[in-house]
Formats: sequence, structure tokens, C-alpha cells
Amino acid sequence: WLELNKGFDVLARALGRASASPSFGRRPWRWVIVSAGPYRSHIERSVSEAGIAAQTMFAGRVSEGDLHGWYEAASLFVHPTRYEGSSLVTLEAMAHRRPIVATNAGGLPDKVRPGVNGWLTEPEDTEALAAALEQALSDDARLKAMGEASRAIVEQGFSWSVIADRQ
Repeated sequence: WLELNKGFDVLARALGRASASPSFGRRPWRWVIVSAGPYRSHIERSVSEAGIAAQTMFAGRVSEGDLHGWYEAASLFVHPTRYEGSSLVTLEAMAHRRPIVATNAGGLPDKVRPGVNGWLTEPEDTEALAAALEQALSDDARLKAMGEASRAIVEQGFSWSVIADRQ
């Protein structure tokens, strides 16, 4: 859901900064926002101000099947939230073997292990988020290994069988 607390405006600024770096800017990239909500126009304005409108796609609300297709198409899942609960979308992305760049908010540190399956930055820290994005996209082999680690973390700590055994 496109709300202010999700931090998409922060991500737009971070992508604008990261895309200006020589290492980031030489590879093609696209930011796909899969959701709808009341802050879309605010996020569109942030995207335009960051100079990344040509690389940004608003997919809107999609079917469950299409959502899983977007996870599969992604190289990286970014969750720049200002505050969060457990974050099911992050677990879904991890189940699809995606490395994660997220903020150190709510339940995200329970899922994202820096250097193992992703990067954590502080909420609202545009510079740190841009640096994490540059790092993430600088090594395809590392991204693949982190994606595999994401899947293992989900299976070992968040699968239904593991959760049921805890009860």
C-alpha cells in the first residue's frame, strides 16, 4: 500500500543519488512499484524530482499471480520503510530468493541479516540507502548467493512447519 510510512520517497532520492555514480549508472535498471494507495502522487513527485521517472514503473495493484511474477523478475527487493510490523512482503521476496535492502525498523532485522542476505540502513538515511543499493548491484554473484540465503532463512525460521513447532 502506498503510504508515507513506506519510505518510497526516501528510496526515490536514494536511487537518484545512486544512479549518478559511475558504477551504478552503467547498468540498466528499473524500479517497479507494485501497489496502489493514497500517496502515489507524492511518490510520483519524488520520482520526478530525483530524475528517475524514465526508470520507474508504477504497476499498481496486481493479482497474486502477477505479484509472484514481479518477485521472480526482480534482482533485488528494497523495503525502505520508516516503521513496520513483521513485513510479510519481505518474507515473500525472500521466499522468491531475493536479496533484501531494508531499513532497521520493526521486524525487518529479524529477517535481514547484513552481509548474509542483504543490507540494513536506518530509516530516512538517504545516503546509507544509496550506498547499500550501489553495493548490492555491484556484484551479481553475491546477489545470487544472498538470494539463496534469503530462501534458507525463510525455510529455517519462518515456514509454517517451523512456526507450528514453536507453539
